[in-house]
Amino acid sequence: MLKLVGAAAILLSAGLLGMKKYNDLNERRRNLCIVRDGAQKIENTLRCMCAPLYECFLSGGSFFEKAAVAMTDGLMPSEAVREARRSISVFTKEDKEIFERFADGLCAQDASGQLANLSLFIKELDINIEHAQNDVNTKGTLFVKGSILAAAALVLIII
Repeated sequence: MLKLVGAAAILLSAGLLGMKKYNDLNERRRNLCIVRDGAQKIENTLRCMCAPLYECFLSGGSFFEKAAVAMTDGLMPSEAVREARRSISVFTKEDKEIFERFADGLCAQDASGQLANLSLFIKELDINIEHAQNDVNTKGTLFVKGSILAAAALVLIII
């Protein structure tokens, strides 16, 4: 009886661990999509109205709203973007490098420079979103199925 309870606990905990890893991969993809949509809104606002970055960031969604709030606190736009990026922990090293390049490009003096920076940022995000989706499909499935199979093997050894 005790072995069955232990086996069930092992299977359940391994399944939950695999699902957590899967959800982390999915959360990364979701956050990249949100930032990409916000960057697209900012690009459209900047292209049509040539508004200041602060006003454009306010219409760019939650990530860029955090950056806009940091800008009102006195940070430069590049530092505000870095600060907002630090608030999201699921990004990989490659994602962080994209945000760094985008933040460095915010020092452009005119709207055309800002638009070029945003266009490059969106293209790089599109590539990383595709990689994140592939990770969810491959690694995520491996995490879930692998953790359950490893737990089943452990249960068979115990029993």
